Amino acid sequence: MARNYTLRQRSKDRHKLYQWSVQNAEWEVEFIEEQYAKRRGRSPRILREDFCGTALVASQWVKGFPERRSIGLDLDQETLDWGAEHNVAPLKADADRVDLRLSDVRTVTDPKADIVAATNFSYSVFTEVAELTEYFRAVYRSMAPGGMLILDCYGGWESQQVQKESRKVKCKQGTFGYIWHQAKFNPINNRILCHIHFEFKGGKRWKKAFTYDWRLYSPAEVRDLLYTAGFSNVEVFWDHEEDEDVSDFRPTLRAENSAGWIAYILADGPSLNGNGRS
Repeated sequence: MARNYTLRQRSKDRHKLYQWSVQNAEWEVEFIEEQYAKRRGRSPRILREDFCGTALVASQWVKGFPERRSIGLDLDQETLDWGAEHNVAPLKADADRVDLRLSDVRTVTDPKADIVAATNFSYSVFTEVAELTEYFRAVYRSMAPGGMLILDCYGGWESQQVQKESRKVKCKQGTFGYIWHQAKFNPINNRILCHIHFEFKGGKRWKKAFTYDWRLYSPAEVRDLLYTAGFSNVEVFWDHEEDEDVSDFRPTLRAENSAGWIAYILADGPSLNGNGRS
């Protein structure tokens, strides 16, 4: 399989590979805008991207919108520096409105955010319920009245299996292989160890380009913890589109389990009217 991949040698940067194979910041920002407008009837201005890594979403958020600002939090200085060079700096005049901070996501931040986004399952690093609840409470205190939190989660019966799933990724530099490797799963505590590998032309492979030691949380667990932390109107958005290349995420109370699925969870933060609900 690897002999078919033709990515140029100069493009073998793990952050670029990750962005090309995992992230779709333009779609994510559009989804956030749409859902916030439906809940609030107005446009959000300040976004906080937690576990921001290369700050791709935080950068996309301000692009072309002079009224917007974003905050990116992460604990990896090298990754933040890479994002500042490759994602923020190219924004030119818009770059000043992206604020990258070497900071724990459990830090209460100012200015208060209209949107807090923690996607790519990043909050799963908090493997104890108390830790995740503490994080959600800090997020709540970092939100402006009428704020909204967006998370994603994944599951299905294959999510608890040791396995590798590979696919080709096409980008302007060429084509390469992406491998999602679930190396270990402990059903007692739902701890899962995963790796991302990349494959290139000539059979070359970048093993363990990224490694994740997570807890696999269910939507029900996340929803309950959000309510415990003070959030309201917690909704699970399920993909109703069977075509893997198209997404149609809509709120639902019932869903059919499958081998693998991805869902979004949206929750309202502090109230606009001061009565505890938005």
